[in-house]
Amino acid sequence: MLVLLALLFLPCTAAGTASAMRAGADNDSIRVSLLTCSPGSRIYELYGHTGIRVNIPARNFDVVYHYGVFSFRTPHFTCRFVKGETDYSIGIMTYIDFVSMYAERGSGVTELPLNLTHGEKRNLFRALNINALPSNAVYRYSFLYDNCATRPRDMISRNVDGILVYSPQAVFPTFREMIHASTASYPWMTFGIDLVLGGEVDCRVDFVATPFLPAVTETLLAGSAIEGPDGSLRPLATGEPVAVVEPSPGVSGGGRFAALFTPWSVNVLLFILVLSITVGELRRGKHCRVLDTLLYAVFGTLGLLIYFLLLFSEHPAVSSNYNALWLHPFWYVIAVAVWFKKAGRFLYFYHFINFALVLGLVAGLAYIPQKINAACLPLMAILLVRSFAYVAVEKGAFRRKTPDTVTDE
Repeated sequence: MLVLLALLFLPCTAAGTASAMRAGADNDSIRVSLLTCSPGSRIYELYGHTGIRVNIPARNFDVVYHYGVFSFRTPHFTCRFVKGETDYSIGIMTYIDFVSMYAERGSGVTELPLNLTHGEKRNLFRALNINALPSNAVYRYSFLYDNCATRPRDMISRNVDGILVYSPQAVFPTFREMIHASTASYPWMTFGIDLVLGGEVDCRVDFVATPFLPAVTETLLAGSAIEGPDGSLRPLATGEPVAVVEPSPGVSGGGRFAALFTPWSVNVLLFILVLSITVGELRRGKHCRVLDTLLYAVFGTLGLLIYFLLLFSEHPAVSSNYNALWLHPFWYVIAVAVWFKKAGRFLYFYHFINFALVLGLVAGLAYIPQKINAACLPLMAILLVRSFAYVAVEKGAFRRKTPDTVTDE
């Protein structure tokens, strides 16, 4: 359903971490920085990752704390993820292993050194280790509001002597625009996300409240300052982000085949095919029940997913979805009803109402508070054509006063 934003990481030993924590309390050489990993080429790597590096050279301690650990072995993982009940946890890796892993997958890694006092470094280091305790490590993951990009910002903000002051935001994109930018090479993934995410992702994003993406967190912290109790301002970062690993050339999401068979092109071809069959159906005055069953089964399956998310998922962005008006599980009933002659009157009124509903939705797309993916338009057109054809064939049969001549094939 939704994309997985994080990888599995190997934690280092608790004994080594505790020892370094005690060492850091007495050593002024501790260094803290923010690591930002660029997206990879796989589906679950498209949003990048964030970590906090703690380096104590005198003690040969160099680790990265990050909030992206989960396990596919968790019982009922897929169902829990779809329902928004996925638990993530903080992970700890050595700096070398962390950077090497992202270099191997072709991602770039940048480092933003933080301009923290010794006391702030100690506080942050202590807070990270307390957070890494088994009793504190797990948190309820939220795709938009509580993830690997928001948690490092929150940890830093809570452990500075003062408050973080952020630079004014010049651009306020929507969540959907940011998701599209991340999934641009994967049009089918973009299409699927647009189907299940409702109008909440079309709200303008305040980066201060919700960084959401690792790259945004880096930009936000790079331009922020710490306001002390006396009102003085101190830059949070010592400079601009420095490239640790250069990213490899980008990899497209499927090559030439995927570029040709996008959701838009496939759905347009499907519409042309359905329109051609429907024209012949109108000329013969017959219903093509096989076509209706296949189409409505597909629409019903998509609707089942959307309504499952609407009714049972904790993901906040799926709670209001206008796609539920034309994609719903009731299409399963219609797919079966077309095979029963006694359901003719019911289907006539259903298609009449469906035609008016879908037509009204298409006419009002510019006014609803949700951006509908353009590839949905050919699918909506298919429903309009099929509903119109059913009403037209039934009406023609009624006018001829010979309903027995209307046959199904």
